[in-house]
Amino acid sequence: MYNLVLVVLVTALCVDSLTVYGSHNTFLFNTFDQEEEDNVIDSKKEPPPHSEVAKMARYIVHNSEWALVAYKSQQLVTNEFPMGTVLSVSDGPLGSGNGTPYVYVSELEDAIQDTDKDSRCSLTMTLAEGSYCKEKKLDPQYPTCPQVTLVGRIERVKNGTTEEAFAQEALFSRHPSMKTWPKDHNFFFMKLSIERVMIVDYFGGPIYVDVDDYFNVTP
Repeated sequence: MYNLVLVVLVTALCVDSLTVYGSHNTFLFNTFDQEEEDNVIDSKKEPPPHSEVAKMARYIVHNSEWALVAYKSQQLVTNEFPMGTVLSVSDGPLGSGNGTPYVYVSELEDAIQDTDKDSRCSLTMTLAEGSYCKEKKLDPQYPTCPQVTLVGRIERVKNGTTEEAFAQEALFSRHPSMKTWPKDHNFFFMKLSIERVMIVDYFGGPIYVDVDDYFNVTP
């Protein structure tokens, strides 16, 4: 009897959720399953030693599926306030990252409207996103749960270029549901042109990594 009641309650909750969110919620369920299956990061490859800060920064960026993007709002209600949004990112197919984070976005997004006017922004990524910090029982804010912030300017990837082809492969291979996103939203590829790299992966405060050193190592 208990099991029957539990099944009925779960079914009722699911039906209620679908009623509230409509078919959009169903779409999210389907794409979640697909991406969970396709985006399997090799958790057996341990991060580099914390002293190898350039390599650690590249490791975090390459093994991140999303980033917190911070920028200055240009919207009427929040004008001049700092804002943040989460965007799916990729610096390349698994095992083939180049260190530059790419995103797939639409002008319908406030963040893109705002960065069109002021392209300065930062992307923060952390190993708290995956299982590393959880397995070691590290709070996301704890210094030895590594995080990196890339500071620079976001810019569009030129259409019809080899870089656009790379950006598409980088994102679609890691986020397969992007292939099915609405065509009438006019999505396009952007990248962060990195000017500063800041990492926290140990005690003692943040370390600024030379940008050339960042690009000259492999994760």
